Amino acid sequence: MDNARIQVVEDEGIIALSLQRKLQKMGYTVTAILPSSEAAISRAEQDRPDLILMDIEIQGGMDGIDTAAEILKRFDIPIVFMTAYADEALLERAKITEPYGYIVKPSSDKEIYITIKMALYKHKMNEWRKSAEYKETLLREIHHRVKNNFQIISSLLSLESENITDKAMLNVFRDSYNRIRAMASIHTKLYQSADLSSLDFNEYVNELCTELINSYELTPRMPALKVDMNVTDVTIDIAIPCGLIINEIVSNSMKYAFEGREDGQIVITFNRDAEGSYLLTVGDNGRGIPGDFDIAKSKSLGMRLVHDLARKKLRGTIEIDTASGTVYKIAFKKLKAEGGAIGRV
Repeated sequence: MDNARIQVVEDEGIIALSLQRKLQKMGYTVTAILPSSEAAISRAEQDRPDLILMDIEIQGGMDGIDTAAEILKRFDIPIVFMTAYADEALLERAKITEPYGYIVKPSSDKEIYITIKMALYKHKMNEWRKSAEYKETLLREIHHRVKNNFQIISSLLSLESENITDKAMLNVFRDSYNRIRAMASIHTKLYQSADLSSLDFNEYVNELCTELINSYELTPRMPALKVDMNVTDVTIDIAIPCGLIINEIVSNSMKYAFEGREDGQIVITFNRDAEGSYLLTVGDNGRGIPGDFDIAKSKSLGMRLVHDLARKKLRGTIEIDTASGTVYKIAFKKLKAEGGAIGRV
């Protein structure tokens, strides 16, 4: 930091004057030279300097270490200790105040300059780490890394599937690939989003389902996709379980519902009422499933996943309508979980 304002706490007049001249030559402004603990605390409150050079042996009711501790309780000002004695016990005691550096007297101009520069830089970085900008940057990087890790796994699954000829095994690999891609897409959207706390769920679902439908080779034609939502932005706590539920149900529709049909349709709706209750419906107009189908007792991994996500992660209910095709209805409320968010996967 250029033109930093520095307070000097030193009770030896000649040493203090010499240090003042050195600091001024380096381009710093010396706000005050103070001999005692009481004066140091009072002027720190008044001037709020960018850094304090604190001699450990000073006048007053406290030494430099206790004075530094008191200043740190009240103000966020970095402190560099000055001492003529590199005593181990003294330095261990000084560590409690988490100083930004030490200057052992006598010291060269270069040593003083480097110590101050490093202290100011360290304090600036600490302030930045506490800022919203840092937290946003860190969160964006987390989403980016998670997305990259998912993409590596999905790439490995894709490469392995090229050597598989057994249709059943190939479907297992494809299902795993699609589940990972569904989660990776959420982190991609969050990484690209201006608001890292939520994402455009309508856009996400349209892209996810379009890719999912195109990954299957159906004849004579692909089913139409219809998405209708009044929910615009959702948090990751809702996006991940709902995204996986949609992925599983749409995958099931593509595998079993439309064989030989030309008028297939997949419909997804997601709405929220004034009380904050959500209703997600995912279904098709295909050949349907048996009316007595019990998702809680299903042996299918995908259906068990849908059941567990709806009941345990979203803490909601799930109903299946087989009147015309198969439609899954998941109702839930946005709940606050103790110690963190719900819906973690």
